[in-house]
Amino acid sequence: MKIPLIRIGNSQGIRIPASIIKQCDFENMLEVNVRHKAMVVTAALGVREGWQELTDAENAAHPFDEKGEWEW
Repeated sequence: MKIPLIRIGNSQGIRIPASIIKQCDFENMLEVNVRHKAMVVTAALGVREGWQELTDAENAAHPFDEKGEWEW
């Protein structure tokens, strides 16, 4: 799909079609990064979103001993 750049004040932007917004579950905030001369747009994570899963994975990989301390 080709999308034209449009003028927005002194900047330029694109309009994202509703079908793409729906497919990507985009809401109010987006994360935009540039990788290898490509713009990558993803849904922005909330504050601390995903931390629980990372903590659970780390705890499974490095379990506590019976005293509640890390085993190295």
